[in-house]
Amino acid sequence: MTLLDRISTGWKAWVLLFVITLGAAAPGVFNLPALDRDESRFAQASKQMLESGDYIRLRYQDELRNKKPAGIHWLQAGATALFTGAEAKQIWTYRVPSWLGAAFATLACFWCGIPLIGRRASFLGAALFGATLLLTSEAHISKTDGVLVFLTTLSIGALARLYMRHDQSKRMAILFWTTMGLVFLIKGPVGPMVAAYAGLGAWVWTKSAGGKGGDWWKVLVWWPGPLIFVALVLPWFLWIQAATGGEFIKGAVGKDLKDKFTGASEGHGGWPFYHLTHLPAWFFPATLMIAPACMAAWQRLKPRNDLGWKWLRDSALIAAVVFAFLTVLLYALPMLPHPAGTGLVAKTLGTLSTLKTLPAYPALLLAVFWHISGRDDWKRRWPIGIDGLTDETRAIRFIVAWAALTFVFFELMPTLLSHYILPAYPAMGLLCGYAAVQLMDGVRMPVSRWISLVLFAIGGILLLVVSFPGVAVFYMEETAADFTTAAASQVLESWTAYRSFPLWLWWGAFALTGLAIIEFARRRDSLAILFAIVASVAIGWHIRIFMLPSQVWLQPTETARMALEDVCGVPGDDADCDTSAPVRVLALGYAEPSYILTLGTQNLHPPETPLDLPADPSAYPVVYLVNFEDRKAEPAIIDEVANLRAQAEKLDLCVTESDPHYALNYSNGDPVNFRAIRFDTDGCPGG
Repeated sequence: MTLLDRISTGWKAWVLLFVITLGAAAPGVFNLPALDRDESRFAQASKQMLESGDYIRLRYQDELRNKKPAGIHWLQAGATALFTGAEAKQIWTYRVPSWLGAAFATLACFWCGIPLIGRRASFLGAALFGATLLLTSEAHISKTDGVLVFLTTLSIGALARLYMRHDQSKRMAILFWTTMGLVFLIKGPVGPMVAAYAGLGAWVWTKSAGGKGGDWWKVLVWWPGPLIFVALVLPWFLWIQAATGGEFIKGAVGKDLKDKFTGASEGHGGWPFYHLTHLPAWFFPATLMIAPACMAAWQRLKPRNDLGWKWLRDSALIAAVVFAFLTVLLYALPMLPHPAGTGLVAKTLGTLSTLKTLPAYPALLLAVFWHISGRDDWKRRWPIGIDGLTDETRAIRFIVAWAALTFVFFELMPTLLSHYILPAYPAMGLLCGYAAVQLMDGVRMPVSRWISLVLFAIGGILLLVVSFPGVAVFYMEETAADFTTAAASQVLESWTAYRSFPLWLWWGAFALTGLAIIEFARRRDSLAILFAIVASVAIGWHIRIFMLPSQVWLQPTETARMALEDVCGVPGDDADCDTSAPVRVLALGYAEPSYILTLGTQNLHPPETPLDLPADPSAYPVVYLVNFEDRKAEPAIIDEVANLRAQAEKLDLCVTESDPHYALNYSNGDPVNFRAIRFDTDGCPGG
């Protein structure tokens, strides 16, 4: 028995896989402040859920947040209540569900792959998936995706067992519908859609063989299963609709979901093949096996006769035509005229100009396969029934249907964000594990091996370059030149402390990446995979322990806190002050969600709103956080501040102002010049 056989058998496999993801992501959970705007919105909504005791309606400050179901907020609120309480204002407690969800997703990937490709291949595939930079990054962000990929993969694992065993297991049907209900409460239809692509893709691929092998799914309609789904989803749905006066479905479907399918929602567009071009970095270290995975799948699934090749050619041609048509449509539709009026022609052209049809491509592809599979000569051309296929071939078809259709769907969506593609990664990881075992067993794939070496090297180089201090200094210099309220030299001088950070983990990751490349080139694949996984963990640790925590100039909320601390202006934090801290902070020119979460303010004045200091002495101290670089304010920020100072002079108030603190607003790329201004009625602090 080989070492791989020993560690992939029994409890050791489960523990190792869990630790890979949990350990790789751990530093980010505790070390990093809230960096992602959506993360802060999710956490703030969960925080307000705890504070208000309203576990149905979701709020962000005073507004209803009708975007996603409440499931993730229940988990985040529960974790926060268990560890600290909402008053602690610590982001890590809201990250715990994502952290654990990502670690369990690695286990679910292993469990899903066992009946498909065996324990050895599943273990390697799950290990590679569990170490990917995208999964470990989403594991320390308090959003839906860590839990989503766990539940989705678990549900597909149930489908895989039904598909491969042909035993109509009612336990698997119950598991499938239970996970479908839970994942719907996390992120709506995304999880069921991915499971549908895996199941329907496999079913269409086995449809025409006289019904043989095509009835594996029938147990899913056994009535307790769908009833469980309804019992999980319907009560919450009716409750939230009643609590919001029907506004939830309008916001979640009529606004949030609709915007993602009809255009680049909130400016999140991208170039063609967005996810494919991000693969070297985000799928690292599994990129080491991605080309052999494609080759191994092709060797298993390729046609076996001339008629099969003809069918493949025709199918590829049909798919290419559909793809080209929809691609042209994507870029042509926005250029259509937008005539005014309410007539039929005007409405039609207006609708067409905003309609994006590319998400329908996978469905059209399925329809093409459906049509072809119903032809009488299908079985002669490319036999697909149980009688014509080995279990191994059927398994690879299931995984390819899951990976390819999911990847294509998210690749062709108008709204593009890197984490959207995550539900396809477990399937891609399993294919990588399958290819790895093939290589270890002596199967030669020389061309794909070198392609993977290049992709792996590109991913490693990109990650190592962006996490090097010299790159941070370069961007500092570029950002400093954009300031209009301060000289570039002044800004750079204040950022001197952020120019360097320890590199011992960086050098370790560099060496491990090189060793992985060398061992893979020497065909010592097991060692190469081990070095690649450890290299990925080392790169992630370097970024999460040293690089990002040290780059305060990239963290405007932390920079804002530094300005507020200069004037004892952090709400609820007066332990080190000789005077009282304010109850709240008023912001001018900066309204980042992470600021709301970490400082707990409920009052953000939009820049266009005229401001007046309160006449009531009991309202003081009053503290403003001012971003002097806000160029969109009307009236101008400088005029607003002058107005406040004039009012303070009339009211005989003491004015205390912090030093300037400079930062880059990562969400929009704008420079930020923070100053905190404090107004007191009873003299100046420390005076």
